Amino acid sequence: MGETLAPVRPVRAPQPVPAVQGPGRGPSVRVKTPEWVLALGVLRKHWRLSGLFAAVVMLTVIIVTFSMRAVYEPSARLEVDPPGETFSLDGGSGGGNDDAYVETQAQNLKSDKLAVAVIRKLHLDQNPDLVPDAEERAQSQPVANPDSDAVLQLTPAENTALGALHSRLTIRRDTASRLITVSFADYDPQLAALVSNTVVTTFIEQGYEEQHDSIMKSTEWLSKQLDDIRTKMEDSNRVLTDFQQKIGVADLDDNKSTFSEQMEDLNRQLTQAEADRIQIQAMLRNVRVGSADWLPEVRDNPVVQQLSEKLADAQSQLSQATVVYGKNHPNVEKLENQVDELSKQLNAQKLAIVGSLRSSYDAANAREQLMTSQIKGTTSQLNQMARYNALKKDAQANSELYNSLYARVKEAGISAASKSSNLRVVDEARVLDSPTRPNRFLNLAVGTMAALMGGIALAFLREQIDARIFTPEDMQHSIGNANVSIVPQFFLPGQNLLPSGPREGAPVPVTGKGENFGPWVRMLLEEPHSPGAEALRALYTSVVLSRAGSPPQVTMVVSSLPAEGKTTVAVNLAVAMAQHGSTCIVDADLRRGRVASEFGITSKFGLTDVLATGGSIKRAYVAVPSVPNLVVVPSHPGNPNAGQLICSEMMSEILRELRSQFRFVVVDSAPLLPFADGRALATLVDGLVFVGRSGITTHHVMRRSLELLDEVHGAPVLEFVLNAADITSAQYRYYQYGYDYYRSASK
Repeated sequence: MGETLAPVRPVRAPQPVPAVQGPGRGPSVRVKTPEWVLALGVLRKHWRLSGLFAAVVMLTVIIVTFSMRAVYEPSARLEVDPPGETFSLDGGSGGGNDDAYVETQAQNLKSDKLAVAVIRKLHLDQNPDLVPDAEERAQSQPVANPDSDAVLQLTPAENTALGALHSRLTIRRDTASRLITVSFADYDPQLAALVSNTVVTTFIEQGYEEQHDSIMKSTEWLSKQLDDIRTKMEDSNRVLTDFQQKIGVADLDDNKSTFSEQMEDLNRQLTQAEADRIQIQAMLRNVRVGSADWLPEVRDNPVVQQLSEKLADAQSQLSQATVVYGKNHPNVEKLENQVDELSKQLNAQKLAIVGSLRSSYDAANAREQLMTSQIKGTTSQLNQMARYNALKKDAQANSELYNSLYARVKEAGISAASKSSNLRVVDEARVLDSPTRPNRFLNLAVGTMAALMGGIALAFLREQIDARIFTPEDMQHSIGNANVSIVPQFFLPGQNLLPSGPREGAPVPVTGKGENFGPWVRMLLEEPHSPGAEALRALYTSVVLSRAGSPPQVTMVVSSLPAEGKTTVAVNLAVAMAQHGSTCIVDADLRRGRVASEFGITSKFGLTDVLATGGSIKRAYVAVPSVPNLVVVPSHPGNPNAGQLICSEMMSEILRELRSQFRFVVVDSAPLLPFADGRALATLVDGLVFVGRSGITTHHVMRRSLELLDEVHGAPVLEFVLNAADITSAQYRYYQYGYDYYRSASK
């Protein structure tokens, strides 16, 4: 009873996420799994769904590709040059934007008028490919004049052919050039080429005809207008000539006349007279307020300059003589008389110059007044000249309009006769040797790619939508804990796939001998070296070693919901513990306890009776003869007050008594989410083993269960168990070696 199991590493799942402290556990060291490994795991998990999707897509592509008829789609290319100087009322070029013009032509190629013309020209309404209804083809009657407005009056066959032609006709414009590609798809390569070329040639013919008709109609209308314009031009020229003779004005050139020349000369003389007057007036104004010596006429006059020099010389001699002879000497008096005389002559000369300026001022003033009066006298002539100019402009405008329209009429005639067009066929559609589509190789390649990508995307989409837990990585993603043990689901010799125990609510077999074990118990006892048995013993090792130096004595096995394998794990954990010490397994699920049925035992007294009546728990002990050191406390399920009994103080007393009598105590409780029993017991035990079932338990269920345990401050979770894992699937490839080893050892 006292021996200790040698440490055996439990069956662990890979540890793909960073270290996170789980409920009641210390931080765990983790190795981050590469993303590509996780992605590969998702594909392995959903490979059947992905494969089915890919197979369906590929099969569909193959069937559609090889069932399609060969279609020929030759192309004809049309070059659209910018419109030249074609005839128009405003003389424009027909469009200022080349891109817009080319796009307009491309849209015109899709018109019903062009399509109907092609249908009637090639009798496409009689073609069975375009009009499959033989009755419609038989009732199709040709229109007498396809170029008239009756083009819109279509027969039923033409209506059908029109829709088919539009659906098969493709117009593509090359935006980097002025090229337009016209292609028609049909099962007949010759008809496809014929229709493509006919569309292009008919479009060019219609364009020429429309242009020709427009030019001829405009020319006819303008020819009638030229007579009226000619009459107006002759009348305006005659009126201009009569008025010109009346006022006596002659034109020197297009912009000048004799009157304008006369007015320009008078204005020029008036301007000169005003300038002279203003200049002389300014000089005389300065003479009044100061000396005249600053005037250029005085300063530059040679007589004034000579008298000034003589006066300066006489004044110099007078100064010297005064110093030598004194003021009363005859020579001094003579020199003084000479200085006075020179001064008088100089002043007289300056006054003469100023007088000359005044005369010039009077003359300039008189000339200015004369010019002004002459210009005022020509006012009446100005009114006549204004009328003359108006008549002249009117005559010129009529002449220019007549000449311009006459030239346009001549140009229009030349353009209509030349049959010129800005549309040119670059390439004609040829009869193709091989079909344009289907491109079977391309279809299969694209289908294969779509199947692969769609299958992969579907696998990841299913992974995102499916909230169930299948792998240890899924469980770690929910709980953030690295320690997840796997309990596989295996075949026993002669058995089907192992269940987790009897169906809920099934009757408990009663033998009284404890020999009718459930299949999982037999597997642990009878197949001790099987992978399932090894996994269960590894779970025991993990629980015992979860707290170094102080292994948990009372361990409770919990799950979120029923049918997740909680009882199976509890029973086998108890059997494994019994091999190393005295062990008691307590069935605390008072509603549907199944521990007794797993061991094939029965008893008239159980935990329910102890909690209800009191007394020692020893009365409920049932030993298992084939499993030494193991005692079972059955529950006797069905008590309506199960929740109150579990939460009572008596349950705490029972657990204290069991601690004193057994080395290990395993408690199998009711599910956490539907009942409060497990949450209440979680506060009385040393540790928990949390069980989830592969393919059944969901992420949010596990998270909610852990939240409830945290709310009641329950015992720490020692180990998480992923129960009933199908290790034969690709998700558990790393188990295959151990399973193969077991099968070879069993032989």
